Amino acid sequence: MKCLRLFAGALVAIALAVAVAPAKAGLFTALPQARRAASSNPLQHLIFIVQENRSFDHYFGTYPGADGIPSAAPCLPSKWYPSQCFTPYPNHAASNFGGPYVNKYQVADIDGGKMDGYVIQREQALGPQCAPKNGRVDPRRIVAAPMDDEGVRVNDHCIVDVMGYHDGTDLPNYWAYAKNYVLFDHLYESAESWSLPSHLALFSGWSAQCTKIDPPEIGSCSSNLNGKQWVPGKIPYLWTDITYLLYQNGITWSAYLDGGLGSAIGAPSNKVQGIWIPLGGFETVNDDGQYANAVGSTVADFESQAAAGTLPQVSWVIPNYEDSDHPQASVAKGQAFVTSVVNAVEGGPDWSSSAIVVVWDDMGGFYDHEPPPFKLDADGPGLRVPALLISPYAVAGTIDHQILTSDSFLKLVEDTFAGGESICQTGRSDPRPDCRDESTQLGNILDDFDFNQPARPPLILSTHPMSLLVEGGSPR
Repeated sequence: MKCLRLFAGALVAIALAVAVAPAKAGLFTALPQARRAASSNPLQHLIFIVQENRSFDHYFGTYPGADGIPSAAPCLPSKWYPSQCFTPYPNHAASNFGGPYVNKYQVADIDGGKMDGYVIQREQALGPQCAPKNGRVDPRRIVAAPMDDEGVRVNDHCIVDVMGYHDGTDLPNYWAYAKNYVLFDHLYESAESWSLPSHLALFSGWSAQCTKIDPPEIGSCSSNLNGKQWVPGKIPYLWTDITYLLYQNGITWSAYLDGGLGSAIGAPSNKVQGIWIPLGGFETVNDDGQYANAVGSTVADFESQAAAGTLPQVSWVIPNYEDSDHPQASVAKGQAFVTSVVNAVEGGPDWSSSAIVVVWDDMGGFYDHEPPPFKLDADGPGLRVPALLISPYAVAGTIDHQILTSDSFLKLVEDTFAGGESICQTGRSDPRPDCRDESTQLGNILDDFDFNQPARPPLILSTHPMSLLVEGGSPR
């Protein structure tokens, strides 16, 4: 089989100059317990910035020391070009397309651990209207491809860029955060599917669907990787979420929406889709009188509170489509958004008592070479996604190789503010198959802090750093 690289037009010379990182970097050695336990945890604010649809190898596959793209570059098969295969390549286009990523596609991508299904799945999602004619695909052609899982696009280009990756020349701020703070290189989607199940798991440790919601019957809820969309006035999520534990312990919290709440799906690009902020559809949030905490604040409110030193103890910052890194939005805009939120915290009085997590919710169909290490339950985990920890107490330059999921963020909240009490210990019974936040198979994010060190000064970055990103999609 002939092996080809996929190049991004005029960027061939740059692409050839970028080295691929070694595959394995060894095992993470947890910090000694005394290093973080000798003094009390000074964290008073946990902030989670939830971006969209990128795999780990797509953003950090060439980051030095990380478990990135293998040096013996994989070459993935294609049905459109059966005599050829395709390897990872640097893609400096700011707008990318990715591939399908609901559960059945992720299973096909993983292909029993071969990790070779990405190209074929993208081809199949585009359909025969994009298949080669006269021996080649016309990447300029726009076709009526099926609506993607999140209703973001109906029309699509005949472009297969799932093997493309970005590096520090494209994403200097993300890489600067990794260098100065903590990069997680074995953090997997909690739910092996698209954004709604991933966000449900992010807030509750479970992706489920309840068949009886009017009147509500908690016993009708069971694991589900599709997810039922909520709209204001409807309460489809009857199981327990993390805010119920916060409410019981008197912990303040808020979600901050970039431009406010839009429709449940396919929101305008300047508002947040309901599927990205499902907290408003949880029974606990509504029963506790905290619906406004879930959908009533904007990112502008967050920045004002950060400047005033009045942030709640737990915050979730949710971007709109344009700022989310979601294909086909510009990754330059997504990086600028994240940087502005981080700068707001680092420039305010709460910095010395804060920890910021930046995480991407699912893999967006982009290539990653690592299969999920094990099954926790029917929901997953799924494929690897990028994640960063930014804090004045984060151990600088750490690459954390612990196996983690977004459930590990719930445990971080619980250990910081609830004395280690888990969602399952709240006294509110639901039929979840397990308590993900109690899993002994997952690592502990607290091991990435050194609470004995003085608070490190902030790292304020430009929201418009110099990079090699170019606007527009890249042809095959």
